[in-house]
Amino acid sequence: MKYIRFVVLVCFSLLCVGAFYYTLSYFEQRGPERIQIKVIAQTGPIKEGLKTDFLAELLDLSVDRPKYLSAEEVEEVLRKSPCIKNVSASYLNAETLYVDYTLRNPVFALIDFENTALDLEGHLFPLTPYFTPKKLPEFYLGLKEILPFEKPLQGKELALATELYHLLKSAIDRIDLSHINESSLGKREIVVVLRLSNDAKHILRLSTKRYKEELLNYQLLKSTVQEGDFIVDLRVPKLAYVTQLKEELIQ
Repeated sequence: MKYIRFVVLVCFSLLCVGAFYYTLSYFEQRGPERIQIKVIAQTGPIKEGLKTDFLAELLDLSVDRPKYLSAEEVEEVLRKSPCIKNVSASYLNAETLYVDYTLRNPVFALIDFENTALDLEGHLFPLTPYFTPKKLPEFYLGLKEILPFEKPLQGKELALATELYHLLKSAIDRIDLSHINESSLGKREIVVVLRLSNDAKHILRLSTKRYKEELLNYQLLKSTVQEGDFIVDLRVPKLAYVTQLKEELIQ
């Protein structure tokens, strides 16, 4: 009798262990819980940085076509959007998705391409329809090939644009780096277009190596050309060639 009880106990124990591992394996293979999304709640540094409809569109959600996504899948999808820098997702309840995200900060409008913004980290992303229309400094590189949004801009062009942005900030109307690699020294230059507080326009022609010193020299003579639109060529050391712009050339 004791032997029978022992055998039954062993069999029961083995059955429990087997059931435990089967259940564990089932949940591991099943993956994250997939929940039908009906409501999206969002937060971030900018209040409603993206319209909730845009988030739903990025997630391919619609009222008549319910979709089941885990929080991990939501994060994976939204990270693919070029305008989103960071994102985390979770569920507040069975049907309410909570998304906390940070948008990239558009600093320049890259005018080599249509509807393209650039942040200080070199990331490209579309402006419309994700951002409120506003005047951004223009940035021109003279690129011949289209850059994909997935590939950030790198190299000396980005370093130059970033440094000029920090040096000149709100006065910048355009930065043109399309001639910084010219083989001829006479053609090699950085062109910066400034809009002053009195709406005067100054076009600065700078060298690619001494531009910081040249900008300091410009600050010294700026007051003498404050009232008017001028081209100021500072590429020759200790000299400044100042040409007043004709009215028909002012844009």
